[in-house]
Parts: sequence; C-alpha cells; structure tokens
Amino acid sequence: MNRVSKSVTILLLCLLLTGCWDRREINDIAFVVGTALDKEEDKYRVTLQITIPGMLAGSNGGGGGGDKNPWFLKSSVGETVRGVTLKEQTSTSRKLYFSHRRALLVGEAMAREGIAEALDSIGRLPENRLSALPVVTEGHAYEVLNGEPTIEQYPGEVVRELVFSYLSKPWTLKTVVNLMLEDGIDPIMPLVETVDSVPEKIDKPHKNIGVGGLAVFRGDKLTGIIKKQDTHGILVAMDQARTLELPITVPRGEGKIFFLIRSNHTKIKPIVNGEDVRFHMYTGGRMSITTNESNFDTNNENNIIELEQKMNEYMKAKITQDLKLLQKYNSDALGFGRIIKTEKPQLWSKLRERWYEIYPNITFEVEADYRLENNGAATSPFAVEEEDIAE
Repeated sequence: MNRVSKSVTILLLCLLLTGCWDRREINDIAFVVGTALDKEEDKYRVTLQITIPGMLAGSNGGGGGGDKNPWFLKSSVGETVRGVTLKEQTSTSRKLYFSHRRALLVGEAMAREGIAEALDSIGRLPENRLSALPVVTEGHAYEVLNGEPTIEQYPGEVVRELVFSYLSKPWTLKTVVNLMLEDGIDPIMPLVETVDSVPEKIDKPHKNIGVGGLAVFRGDKLTGIIKKQDTHGILVAMDQARTLELPITVPRGEGKIFFLIRSNHTKIKPIVNGEDVRFHMYTGGRMSITTNESNFDTNNENNIIELEQKMNEYMKAKITQDLKLLQKYNSDALGFGRIIKTEKPQLWSKLRERWYEIYPNITFEVEADYRLENNGAATSPFAVEEEDIAE
C-alpha cells in the first residue's frame, strides 16, 4: 500500500506541471523595440520598429550586417491606433511582440490634439508594458524613429539612453498616465529631434538623434515646446537635473567658469493669504568647477565664497526665468496645484475650477544655496600670467 500511495501521489503531482503550454518560440516572434505615433489629418499613422534577430549579433558595430540595419520599419494609417496595429499584424509573418518596446515617440501634431485616446489603447493590453519611455518629437515621429544610430543598434535604444542621460528619474508611460489623471499637476516629456552628426564639408552627415528640450502639457494636450537651453531651471526645480553643467561670468576679471551640479534638492512651500497664493522655493546642493576659462583665482578662500554667491545668483535668476515659460504655456508641470491640494485642501476646493486662470500670475520666491565642493585638479587658471590673475 505504501508503494501504491507514493505512485498515486507522484501521478497527482504531475498534473500540476503545466509545462510550456503557452510557449512562444523566438522564431515566431517579431520584437517591437520602438513605436512612433503621428496624426495625419483625421487618421493615425503607427510606425513600428522591429528587430532582425539574426543581424543583432554581427561583428560590424551596431548594424551587425555591414550597411544594412538590424531593424526595419512597418508603417500604416488608420482611424484608430489599435486598428492600425491589427492591420500591420496581417502583413507580418511573425507575431508582433511589444513587451520589449524601449520608447514611444509621439509626433508634435498628435500631441497637440491629445494623447489620452492613444495611451488608453496601449495601456489596456498587458504586453504593452508601461515601463517604456514616452517622448515628443518635433515634426513627424517616424522620421526620428528612422534615424541613423552609430553606437546603439537601433534608434529606439538611442532614445532611451538619451532620456536616461538627460533626466535623473525619467518619466515612464505609467508616470505620464498617472499625471494625466491627477488634479493639480500636468505631464511633461522630453523632446527629441534629428541632428546632423557632422558638417557636410567634413563627411556625409548621419541623421543622429538628440534631446531638444521639454514638451509641456495641459492635461493630455501639448501646449508648448521649451528648448533645451531654457529647461535647466525647470529640471533643477523638479529634482530632475542630471550632470547639468552651466557657465557664469566671473565676479571680477574676464571670462567664464563652468560649474557642474553634482546633486540638488528642492523644496516648495505655499504662502497663503486668503485666496492669494505665492510659493517659496528652496534649492541647494553641491557643485564643482569643470573649466576655468577666465583669469579669476579659485585658490583663494574669499574668492570661493564670492564665486558661490555668483553661482547662487545665477541659479536663482535661471529658475525664475525658466518657470515663467511654464506659466506662459499654462502648464503646471511642477504640480503647484497639487501642493496646495495636499497642504491646503480647503483652499484647493475653492481654487480648483479657476486654477488655470490663477496659475499664470502666481509669483515665486527662489532661494538658492549651492556649495562649491571641488574646484578641480588645478587651482590657478591655465595660460594666465600670475600678474594677470584677478585676486
């Protein structure tokens, strides 16, 4: 009976072993690593970037197959995003698989009309992982997805790596959807564009991909594009600045000094007087000097203090100036409304319906407190005679 019991138990346990009943062979799958969404009149254009697995492991750099790309594009037009995807599946010999999608590119025209409907179509299917990074493109998104990467194997990966180098905590699709659904804050996404790799007189330029700034939204609609040089203060205020290097004119003497923000932290507090609201913003952190293109001596303790003051004045002015651009486009990307909602819920209930009338006119008091922790390996400026150094 003991042997019979053991045999029956083993047989019953075998029923729990499901095996690979739902397996998908790699030869039956088409891996989609990037998607571009564009609006053409009243229809959607969906462009998929699909890898060619046999060419990804080649020896000729990122292409793996000489002059041929290890990927190809499929593009179709239809009345809905999901309908176009189903249409593209009918002309693909393998099952389209979206779980490895690295980036979702949205064309400017589509972003201005609204992205809620498209994101709803994408978010309902479990294989459309919300960890993909969304970006907005100037012009058509499919043009950026058809860029010519020189280091990475395909443009979708280039976009992802660029976003990670630009932001300290990149926004995912999940983040953007949550921001769209929450009161008192608006979504914001990186802006990407195509750029020539070299001047034509040097060589035939490649269409590289670069970060062009930020795309700001009100709800699910794009309201404005802020160029990269005007986004530094916004990123600092959002604690999103990563390896941010900025120049200042020296307090005395001639030339500029470049400083790198190594870490920063920002706190925002509302100051309320009745229904009148303004905000106090404190930002501080650590900086270091990367280049001294001036005759200013950074080996003097008093000069260091003076230089810190100059840097903090610059940061204060830069943040104030860049935040005004968000007000210009009426996009509360920093979530000032959400701060009021959290700290003054009764006041928010009065201001909520009128918030976008009030927001463009609110004022900020910016306090910057950055400390210089490293002035570089050299203390005195190179190629400057000792008698010419400004002490």
